Amino acid sequence: MNRELKKAGESFQTDMEQDLQLEQALKHFKASMDAWSDHAMSRPRTAAKLAVRHSWRMVAAWALGCVVVMGSLAGAAREIYQRQEMARIAAQKAAEQRAAAARATAQPTSAQPGGTTSDKKTPAATVRKVSGGGQDSVGAQDSARGEDDALLATVDTDVSRGVPAAMEPLAQLMDDNGTE
Repeated sequence: MNRELKKAGESFQTDMEQDLQLEQALKHFKASMDAWSDHAMSRPRTAAKLAVRHSWRMVAAWALGCVVVMGSLAGAAREIYQRQEMARIAAQKAAEQRAAAARATAQPTSAQPGGTTSDKKTPAATVRKVSGGGQDSVGAQDSARGEDDALLATVDTDVSRGVPAAMEPLAQLMDDNGTE
């Protein structure tokens, strides 16, 4: 029995020693963790600087994007304005031309005898005489066609050019139709 008590006492004592060792190991671990944590918390942080730099980059990117969008919108608005301005100018010119044509037709032309022709060339743009009373007869239409044909012939001779001397051999080879 003594032996058993001795063994029980030794086991109790070894259990106490193991408990003390475990307690000391845990205290040492806790102390080392506290030291590491204090060291980690006291060192300078780099993440805060990166976050600040990143936010400025994002702000700059948004600002640049807004500038690009505003520039695009301003260019589109300018293009629309220019087109409207050109349309207004074209409409104004067309109105002026219509007014000038109305004035030209309203002015009486000088009366010339119908059967005589002058020796000088008639201008390419002539104004047709307006028949008084608004009567359209077959004879008036025929005379208007005759005047138009005469005017076209005059314009054709005014516009056509003579063949240069270097091209005369080719002109002699060609028919009146323009084929060989």
